Amino acid sequence: MISDQLTREEYMAIAREIYGRRAKGDNEPGLYFFHENATYRLLGSRALIPAAGVRVGKEEIREAWNAFDVDFEMLAFEVDDLVVDMPRCSYMSWHMRLRNRGTGAEVALEGVDRLIWVDYKIVEWTRYFDTALVAALKDSDYSQGK
Repeated sequence: MISDQLTREEYMAIAREIYGRRAKGDNEPGLYFFHENATYRLLGSRALIPAAGVRVGKEEIREAWNAFDVDFEMLAFEVDDLVVDMPRCSYMSWHMRLRNRGTGAEVALEGVDRLIWVDYKIVEWTRYFDTALVAALKDSDYSQGK
């Protein structure tokens, strides 16, 4: 359980562990921190990225993350910064290197996650990043920063 008694360094270590495992396709450690009926928003169009949109409940969140993993491979993921106002909310900035599994095209992305907490469980997670850039990876001629 995350508590307001943890130091910033301890929060960062937990975040890096969970996000690092998520980058390797291990979703369960992250899902542990969600309320059963939590809301997850990956801002963007489902027409461009099937994992985008709003999902409610752990099962739908799991499905969204799995859908993302079908299309994309996270080659690297790093937590840059974390701001915590526990027990209410946290903001995480991050960067990743992503590859489209179909085309092999790669891109470097930066983003921010906003998490709303109740009783030390996530009730709302909103992920902000350039989904149009990710969708552009479908074009096999596209590659940024390779």
